[in-house]
Amino acid sequence: MGWWWQRYRKFFQLALAVVLLITAISLINREKERLLFPERALRSALAPVQGFVQGISDRFKGMLAGIVELQELREENQRLKEELERREFVYSLLQEIRAENTRLLKLMNFQETIPQYDTLAARIIAREPGNWYNTVTINKGTRDGVEVDMPVITYRGLVGRITSVTSGQAEVLLLLDQRSAVGGMLQSTRETGIVRGFAGEEETLRMIYLPRDAEVQVGDNVITSGLGGVFPKGLVIGTVADVKTEEYGLAQYAVIEAAADFEHLEEVLVILSDRGEGAGGGEAGEEAGE
Repeated sequence: MGWWWQRYRKFFQLALAVVLLITAISLINREKERLLFPERALRSALAPVQGFVQGISDRFKGMLAGIVELQELREENQRLKEELERREFVYSLLQEIRAENTRLLKLMNFQETIPQYDTLAARIIAREPGNWYNTVTINKGTRDGVEVDMPVITYRGLVGRITSVTSGQAEVLLLLDQRSAVGGMLQSTRETGIVRGFAGEEETLRMIYLPRDAEVQVGDNVITSGLGGVFPKGLVIGTVADVKTEEYGLAQYAVIEAAADFEHLEEVLVILSDRGEGAGGGEAGEEAGE
């Protein structure tokens, strides 16, 4: 038996210590009205250790609760961010719809002021600005009745003319393009000239070939003259911003501020046909442009 005890002595000692520790803890934690002296002594001896262990346990529980709370706050924050982004998107969409409705309403009201013209509303779907050339593409084509050389306008004034067309799209040459030339007229004096585009230069629109003695005043309205057969008479082009003399002094030209807002074109009207006389259309177009 001696060799057996020597071999397993440490195991039994450890087991005995565990049993004693469990027994001691049970005795300490047991509710009694009166503790024996050994129990009180053992409780006093183990109190610091028990307090230390309890403190660590409380801290761990606090840290765990903090981690859980932090994760919940992060999830709530992410949810609120997504909700805010969704609301901002909806608000932006509503603002765009309101702005589009306002533009379309102005266009429809303008259509009612020019009953002498058969017009077609179109949306600009592409823009190709350059130093010398300015064109846009609209979403209407031959299947909608659009043809080459048809005038394009907005409720503000003349935009340009159709230069090429497919079944579902058409290209519009803007007034500002250097290839553009429109017969123009000073509304007050009836002096005529050619309104040319000068894209890429400071003076983007000019009315040239004005007689040297022509009375041209800053602020004069410029409308289409109807000469040339492309643009009906009376469409608003713009107003005179400055008057200058040609290089050799033989004629003068007027710098024109276009009535149409070329930087913010979105919807336009294509004039499919002229149902009445150009003069009447000119008055209506002028009033709408103003």
